[in-house]
Amino acid sequence: MAESKCACPGCTCDVSGNAVSRDGQQFCSQACADRHPNGAPCPSGNCHCETSVQAPTAGL
Repeated sequence: MAESKCACPGCTCDVSGNAVSRDGQQFCSQACADRHPNGAPCPSGNCHCETSVQAPTAGL
């Protein structure tokens, strides 16, 4: 199976066998799938996509 890029905006990571699926898209990690709540970092030390994505704030 060919690897593809993570669906998180700004993420440069490839999706592997331990991908997280959500809404028909593949993400490299739970943090990316959840849109980086509380600034949760991308697990890749070379990717900082958490700086370009913010999770929706509850109650607003």
